[in-house]
Amino acid sequence: MSASQSLGGPSRCGRVLGPSLDKIIKNAAWRKHSHLVSLCKSTLDKLESVSESESFSVDTQSPLSGLCSSDAEYVLQPLFLALDSAYAKVVEPALECTFKLFSLGLVRGEIDRPHKSTASPSDIVFNMIDAICKSGGLGEEAIELGVLRVLLSAVGSPCVLIRADCLIQIVRTCYNVYLGGVNGTNQICAKSVLAQIMTIVFTRVEEDSMDVSVKRVSVSELLEFTDKNLNEGNSIHFCQNFINEVMEASEGLPLKPSSISPPLEGPNVSAPLSKAADETGTDKFDNEAGPDRTNRFSESPNLSDSSLFLNAIKQYLCLSLLKNSALSAMAIFQLQCSIFMNLLSKFRSGLKKEIGMFFPMLILRVLENVLQPSFLQKMTVLNLLDKISQDPQIIIDIFVNYDCDVDASNIFERIVNGLLKTALGPPTGSTTALSPAQDITFRHESVKCLVSIIKSMGAWMDQQIRIGDIYLAKSPESCSIAESHLTLNAEEGNASDHELHPDVNSEFSDAATLEQRRAYKIELQKGISLFNRKPSKGIEFLISNKKIGSSPEDVALFLKNTGGLDGTKIGDYLGEREEFSLKVMHAYVDSFNFKGIDFGEAIRFFLQGFRLPGEAQKIDRIMEKFAERYCKCSPSSFSSADTAYVLAYSVIMLNTDAHNNMVKDK
Repeated sequence: MSASQSLGGPSRCGRVLGPSLDKIIKNAAWRKHSHLVSLCKSTLDKLESVSESESFSVDTQSPLSGLCSSDAEYVLQPLFLALDSAYAKVVEPALECTFKLFSLGLVRGEIDRPHKSTASPSDIVFNMIDAICKSGGLGEEAIELGVLRVLLSAVGSPCVLIRADCLIQIVRTCYNVYLGGVNGTNQICAKSVLAQIMTIVFTRVEEDSMDVSVKRVSVSELLEFTDKNLNEGNSIHFCQNFINEVMEASEGLPLKPSSISPPLEGPNVSAPLSKAADETGTDKFDNEAGPDRTNRFSESPNLSDSSLFLNAIKQYLCLSLLKNSALSAMAIFQLQCSIFMNLLSKFRSGLKKEIGMFFPMLILRVLENVLQPSFLQKMTVLNLLDKISQDPQIIIDIFVNYDCDVDASNIFERIVNGLLKTALGPPTGSTTALSPAQDITFRHESVKCLVSIIKSMGAWMDQQIRIGDIYLAKSPESCSIAESHLTLNAEEGNASDHELHPDVNSEFSDAATLEQRRAYKIELQKGISLFNRKPSKGIEFLISNKKIGSSPEDVALFLKNTGGLDGTKIGDYLGEREEFSLKVMHAYVDSFNFKGIDFGEAIRFFLQGFRLPGEAQKIDRIMEKFAERYCKCSPSSFSSADTAYVLAYSVIMLNTDAHNNMVKDK
């Protein structure tokens, strides 16, 4: 056995640490690193003194397998000092040693930022990772690759659970190397490592287990849209081998139950991402589309049910999509559509409002542009809709949660109408930027999507029919059982029959409820459309069809809270002098509470819901009632309602003069 192989004693940790500590001693600057050298030598002596029996003793709190907590902290201290030295010749062997410790499964336990109040044996491992992350800024090519190798092996080890701030620091380090790496190859490696780390983390969270099979990232796919300029000859091949070698080094490690506790949870992983989130995800999709609908709501229940993770998506991912939605860069648009598809397929149960907002912004905006569309953008949208249309549950969910919701837009209807318009092509005689070949391609893809939607709806209906057939096949037996129970105990017989088929019993009532909601929404939208043309006729239609109450208070509440109403038409209706319109206007104004609000702010708050009419008499009636209401809420503000009325009317006139282009003298 050579001298290097005998260094470190008989323990597994010693055989890994010994040669690396010896190399650190040889590479260190004796005067500058005298303390590090002496500590390495004493550590080597310590490892020699650890007997074989002691090395296999069990200490669940120890960060190193085979060593007790105190010994583990002692032998890792020189590695931490070497990593923290910022001296490349010392850092490099320390990185190599740390990589072996992680890849061989010798480091174990949970790693997070140390608590100030209590000390933990794993604190030294966190400090080491912190020093490793700092080493990425030394500007050395080999050091950068070594840092990436260690970080990926640490996250990929099934014996180590990296949480919260520590995980965020690792992600940030990889991203910084990607932004400012010494060469293009290192930048591609950093991006690949970051993608692999994300794959590992989310795969474990979805499976709720550390012992999972993780898919390897494809470096060439990562560079499909961007970073082509970073490719330096065989960089892609080098980076793919780099990822494969690190992942293979950690494969097959036994997962020790005592090394990690408690079990992996989604909120713990995503907690640092959502520190700024104050609201919980309360906008849930309705569970009214079928008996097995909730079971297929999401492919990753742990993540989709985590309010912390959903808050992180809302705070960061949705905000990023919103900021970049107006960009015309094709690569960004394709990535946005890809992200949106993942949100729709996996997290729609907690992102109803967000998905309802992004559908018009990303998808419908492009789909409904028939005359002057971007060919690549529309093809991307059609391909996305083709994927959506092949999932029956998504199609049903969209219809139930938007088209049957009074407060939501008709997304399913707009998708079908947009596809139909695209399939018919530009209207005859219109000017279009499409070539004949592009027009034919659009028509073919849109018809293909329409057929897929019909097939998906048929498949979903077939599934419900099969469930109904199973229920009918069992019904004679259940009926006879129920009859026998009725002779003894009628209540017990009915209860048992309901418990056997709770979903089927409620299916028909759910379908009837959805039909009623859809019919109500159609009638309501018809009344809103009529109101936006002729307000009085629209109100009469809605009252006669019992969509709103007949009292002035009910009409005022409708005008105040219903979306889709034209603000100008609301103002015109409130300013009418007919008896019922006056009562509605009074009820509308009386619904506001101006207590404690400044007069100017009260006017702004009052006028947010409608636009004042152009006729002076109508403005006079509305502002007179506003002044009366304001003085009632704040009796000490003005000596009389007339004073408030004069001021309010003057403010409106001054505002008109200031913003009216027809008034030349401001």
